[in-house]
Amino acid sequence: MNILCSERGARELADAGLLARWPGRVDLVGIGQADQADVVFLTRDIVWPSTDDWLAPATAAFYDAMLAAPRLRWVHTYASGADRRIYHDLRARGVQVTNSAGANAGAVAQTALAGFLYFARRLHAARRQQLEKRWQPMAHDEVRALRSTEAMVVGWGEIGSRIGQYLSTLGMPLRVLRQSAEPVAGVVATGGYERFHEWVGQVDWVFFACPLSPATRGLFNMGTLEALRAERPLGVVNVARGPLIDTQALLAAHARGLVRHAHLDVFDTEPLPPDHPLWDCEDFLVTPHMAGTSDGNREEVVDRFLGLLARFLEAGGN
Repeated sequence: MNILCSERGARELADAGLLARWPGRVDLVGIGQADQADVVFLTRDIVWPSTDDWLAPATAAFYDAMLAAPRLRWVHTYASGADRRIYHDLRARGVQVTNSAGANAGAVAQTALAGFLYFARRLHAARRQQLEKRWQPMAHDEVRALRSTEAMVVGWGEIGSRIGQYLSTLGMPLRVLRQSAEPVAGVVATGGYERFHEWVGQVDWVFFACPLSPATRGLFNMGTLEALRAERPLGVVNVARGPLIDTQALLAAHARGLVRHAHLDVFDTEPLPPDHPLWDCEDFLVTPHMAGTSDGNREEVVDRFLGLLARFLEAGGN
């Protein structure tokens, strides 16, 4: 069986003992031998710096090679989700696609928490004062206690549940929206995604950590503004998928004082165009789809792939 991967991916698999574990059964091939590939191990170095909307030439070449590989049966991606067009195209060919959901859960949840605390603890204001070389201590009533700040986590997979764990440790009341609406112990309330507009005006922060699906696309939209209140402006963190939020609706909510702060790591168009109004919004923190970045991710992805590969071979893979 031939596994198509990058040079770096091949080194990582070899270092993890793949060739020694299955001597003579498994071989690692590069893009020049893509027509012989049975399996693809798709690592981040192949995709970076491409986005959903723009492909680097090297990424495009690798994608084309995958799509043309006549023997290809399975692709495993480093990514948490598999909703990019390339994965839909592969599935349409009958290729199995698996992802590495949870491999970067810790990093993503930590980034979400950091973005929230940046605003909740008013570090953004302190940073502005630093740049202005201005010393202006804050009054106690300018910084709200976290125990009186209620949050809603949208999505309760490995990332959402970890965000919830962090927030609960900080003493914050918590609501959860999830696809199944199955109750979560220790939170104020649990519901399905359809309750988003019912609850969004009753919380102080909303954390998006759910997959992109017909039920979640545009969950925050112009209709959301009717549920929000200026006397309790919302904070937003999105570390999931850009299209969960209608950006124009978010900007409109901010302009009306209905949304105060937002940390956005993902966008409906990436890279974010230089003239996009989000760049100039001082009350927002914009990061370049980096929430899951960590030097520990690769080892997690390799371990997950090897576990799946063992089952694939046991099930009859050559």
